[in-house]
Amino acid sequence: MAGKPQSESQLKLAAATQNKVTAEYVVKIEHCNHFGTLHGGFTATAVDFMTSLALIVDEEDSRPGVSLNLSVNYMKALKVGDKVTLEGEVMRKGRSVAYTTARIFNEKGDLAAHGTHIKHLGHS
Repeated sequence: MAGKPQSESQLKLAAATQNKVTAEYVVKIEHCNHFGTLHGGFTATAVDFMTSLALIVDEEDSRPGVSLNLSVNYMKALKVGDKVTLEGEVMRKGRSVAYTTARIFNEKGDLAAHGTHIKHLGHS
């Protein structure tokens, strides 16, 4: 199969506790738009991934659910080579719906993007 190994584009998990995860990522050119900044679609995917991961670290109930609503606010551009920290957290989890949030910070600690993700968990 052609192309770079998938591990080069993956987020690296830094920490995981009950309902919260932290990961690190270095922005790569293949994830950027024609302006040379991290593509909004990649950012939205990262929000989806981090919030879903925060749900499945729950030892008692690890249902990842399906999306009901995903919203992302973009505050600062991230460029190739930028080291970023991503956080995913469960804010509230009911029997069938979970409310989650994700934050993406640049190396200086500035908030670059913030997302909310509401997920249907099915029936418990």
